[in-house]
Amino acid sequence: MMKIKTDQMLKKISVFVSGLFFMAFGVALSVKADLGVSPISCVPYVYSLKFPFTIGELTIFLNTLFIVMQVILLHRKYRLIQLIQLPAVIVFGYFIDLTMYMLSEFYATSYGSQIFWCILSCIILAFGVFFIVKADLTYLPGEGLVVAIANSFQQEFGKMKIGLDSSMVIFGTLSSFLLIGHLQGIREGTFIAAIAVGYLVKFYSSRLTMVNMWLTKILNSEEIVQDISK
Repeated sequence: MMKIKTDQMLKKISVFVSGLFFMAFGVALSVKADLGVSPISCVPYVYSLKFPFTIGELTIFLNTLFIVMQVILLHRKYRLIQLIQLPAVIVFGYFIDLTMYMLSEFYATSYGSQIFWCILSCIILAFGVFFIVKADLTYLPGEGLVVAIANSFQQEFGKMKIGLDSSMVIFGTLSSFLLIGHLQGIREGTFIAAIAVGYLVKFYSSRLTMVNMWLTKILNSEEIVQDISK
């Protein structure tokens, strides 16, 4: 039986980690644009304003809760291999803090520039999501939770994804008023991201086919024979 070659797995891992970095950079850029962060990041952002933890650290904490919820929902059907989501989200969290540090001197000076950087953050975030989808190694815990909910209650993934994102926005909004006294981190940029990122991922998927070709490059017959003999 033909095995997956080490270099192919390394390609997948490199694309996956690159995707995490692009996603983190998109999140950091949305924070600096100050027009509202993406739905999945609004809760960590709001809590980072009140408590002595970074956005990245709170992202790790929230996504760890998502993993626990997956285990509870799926119970015996939960596959232990999905615990790979934990190191993935830890890397993602620290990438957020790294990119926040990289952009620490950056400030949007006008509403026009805020809109520009907000849209750019969506473009970069979607590019990261596209890379993670193409790597096909694992979900991030948020998507993993959506899959678990969809499978447990026999619902469509798309509807459950909208439901989770909406829940995060509602919870982030309530938390903002309770902890800070006013709305922070959830503005027009949040809804732009909620709508635009999905469309951009589809756009990348239809146009950037070379990524898929590179990842699924067919081994020549000599390489296959070598793998079969191992």
